[in-house]
Amino acid sequence: MAGKAPGALSRLIAHPSFRWGALLFGIIVLCAVFAWWLAPHDPFRNNFRTRFRAPDETFWLGTDRFGRDILSRTLHGAKVSLRIGLGVAALTALVGGTIGALAGFVKRLDGPLMRFMDALMAFPAVLLAIALAAALGPSEVNAILALSIAYAPRTARVMRAGVMVVREFPFVEGARAIGASPARVLLRHILPNAMAPLVVQQTYVFALAILAEAVLSFLGVGPPPPTPTLGGIIADGRDYIQEAPWISLVPGVAIAMTVLGLNLMGDGLRDALDPRLRTAIR
Repeated sequence: MAGKAPGALSRLIAHPSFRWGALLFGIIVLCAVFAWWLAPHDPFRNNFRTRFRAPDETFWLGTDRFGRDILSRTLHGAKVSLRIGLGVAALTALVGGTIGALAGFVKRLDGPLMRFMDALMAFPAVLLAIALAAALGPSEVNAILALSIAYAPRTARVMRAGVMVVREFPFVEGARAIGASPARVLLRHILPNAMAPLVVQQTYVFALAILAEAVLSFLGVGPPPPTPTLGGIIADGRDYIQEAPWISLVPGVAIAMTVLGLNLMGDGLRDALDPRLRTAIR
């Protein structure tokens, strides 16, 4: 079956890291998408009679200081984290990929664009995102914008490197020789052959964005309450870590599993799309 699949797809199907990562990440995505149906309780409802309830048959993963079900809030928090992670991955691919492609293809733009990217990379990404999110105000959209600005330079550098390699290939020179316009050369001949590193990079950006969003929410500059976020749930439980460790432990495990799944998928994509590593895949 795998042998009948097209090249890269067959290698992905055969790659154990990608299979396990896709399975793990797929379970997280399904839980988030169907959160309203899977959540056993209302994640927003306070019930002070059930405060700090340890995991039992009614509240499978316990409750927090307001009596809210941790399982239900974690499911809905995963939905917010995935939405932000996907938004950051898509926006950085669009903005960073465009900047990197222009820098790698148009030599006179390379210096100014990449020096600007280097200036942004001089700041630690998470600290830059925290500063931007605090300046823009706590909201989901602002968190996506702040994280995209912080991670776009890394995507731009990856895309630039890919374009600079592909633009020297003989078939690109041939396209130029027969009179193809620069735009056609870039869009038709270079970009399709330089996209593999970008695809791999965006799986890691997705994972980093989920981790960074948890940091923003933990510090109070992510999506504001009552929106449940994984970082916000961890922050709610930090003062009760000894009496009620499940409050912070459950969303922490959810973050770890999501990031692990994405990293495994990224490893599989890298091995399948890199011709130098194809022989290592069994």
